[in-house]
Amino acid sequence: MVRVERLSLEEVREPKLELALRRWHQLCGNGGLYRREEMGFGPLVGAPEILNGRSAVIATDTDDPQNYVIAFFGDEFNVYGDKNFVARRLCELPDPDLVEVIIKCYAEAIAAREPIAHRISASFDGTTITYDRLILPTINKAGKIDRLVTLSTEVSRAN
Repeated sequence: MVRVERLSLEEVREPKLELALRRWHQLCGNGGLYRREEMGFGPLVGAPEILNGRSAVIATDTDDPQNYVIAFFGDEFNVYGDKNFVARRLCELPDPDLVEVIIKCYAEAIAAREPIAHRISASFDGTTITYDRLILPTINKAGKIDRLVTLSTEVSRAN
């Protein structure tokens, strides 16, 4: 079972997530969107809090969210024992319930056109993990959301 709670950005307290939000506002201004092609991707995804954290860049430029591509995972991230989960589609994740929840969260970020945060609790191999995730949308020249930069941090773990 997977449980998701939307957090306001003011509720985000984890230092790496706060740093990422601060970086976002420095680059985009309040209420702005990160224009990936104009600003270059490096200043956002190359930030230490993102590059060294549990992060991913999701390519959203296909119509079917199942085919969104996970373009990068940070080195601390482990997906079902796979630390090399690069250039894979969402439908390749082994937990269909989790994929459904992730797609709903991504749809929220695309619709909001601004950073959003969630607290997610899910069970993996008998362990319940709760984590906070920040989703930072980027836009292309046409103004469409084309990437979602995510940054996650573990809140708790219980057997």
